[in-house]
Amino acid sequence: MDRNEQLAVGRRLLGHIDGRTTDLADALFRNRVDAYACRERAARERDALFRSQPLFMGLSSRMPRPGDFITEDVAGLPVLLVRGPDGAVRAFANICRHRGAPVAEGCGNARAFVCPYHGWTYDARGALLGVTDKIGFGGLDTGAHGLVRLAAGEKHGMIFLRATPVQEGESAEIDVDAVLGALASDFEALRPDTYPLHSVDRITPRLNWKFAVDTFLEGYHIPHLHRKTIAPYFIGNCGTFDGAGRHGRMCVARTSIEAVRPLPEDERNFQPHIIAIYQLFPNTIVIWQVDHIEIWRAFPDREDPGRCDIEFSLYRPADSDRPEKHWAKNRDIAIRTVMEEDFPLGERMQVGFESGATAEVIYGRNEPSLVHFHSSIRSALGVAA
Repeated sequence: MDRNEQLAVGRRLLGHIDGRTTDLADALFRNRVDAYACRERAARERDALFRSQPLFMGLSSRMPRPGDFITEDVAGLPVLLVRGPDGAVRAFANICRHRGAPVAEGCGNARAFVCPYHGWTYDARGALLGVTDKIGFGGLDTGAHGLVRLAAGEKHGMIFLRATPVQEGESAEIDVDAVLGALASDFEALRPDTYPLHSVDRITPRLNWKFAVDTFLEGYHIPHLHRKTIAPYFIGNCGTFDGAGRHGRMCVARTSIEAVRPLPEDERNFQPHIIAIYQLFPNTIVIWQVDHIEIWRAFPDREDPGRCDIEFSLYRPADSDRPEKHWAKNRDIAIRTVMEEDFPLGERMQVGFESGATAEVIYGRNEPSLVHFHSSIRSALGVAA
């Protein structure tokens, strides 16, 4: 957020604190538990949300140099992201055009990608450079057998990808500003490109992917579930919410915000006292934690709607002189809070959803970010419930 937006959000938060209120949705929202447990619904989400929508893949600092690459599995599609010699990020299906083996594993830096099965070689632009046993493949048009291209885009230090092969005549570029919509100005002010990667952790909880996202979309639970950990530092059940298309931004106040109250407007700085939580549709949470950025990305399991893959990454500011132990401590706090409190309870709730004992869950008016998220999913899927 820029300064004017921070001041506006800060004033809203102080007003809620004084009135013991919070931003409200228009009405209660009811969601069938099938949304968290139905295999047919899960398959529909994989196709309509994860294969058709632009997905946030991380900050640019994750692959800063030419030749840097990242591989991932996105809703069943093996993906390869590469920064080319021209500095541009390109995306491909991580599938050799010979027999389908992945041409890269994990992440790293490479000039070319060699299939481990038969040695076919591709460059950073996806072109097939050569095949082994040229006699056996005489007549093969190598120019028509490069890696399958996927659309990608990069701006504001953010990388996006669409996990669907680019068709003939279709652009391979994603307009990041168009994807972010009203949030583009927030990220331009935040300058994610100045935050290098500190750590990446991956976990596979026994949760539906939406449940993992839900965890971050309301502060109602903080005084209860987190009363012995982070609750003393935050004002629970108090926040602002602003929708931005299918994305959203929720802001919560630290208890330290009271230090700003006596200051005149031109001297107020809410930045150290507000946590901004961005939900990037469909599956990403970006948390601006005052002096660093935390990102949680949730992906559905290929078969089981009650499981997901989650990546947690922490990015620190490039100009900070804080020691390594400071960032390690922040990483540990985030992981412990979510892994020892949020997700264990969520896994028990997931079992309850799958039991068939209840038909629906209810999101309160005091949980507008949840209401917006699930309304956006229904809209994208074209379903009423």
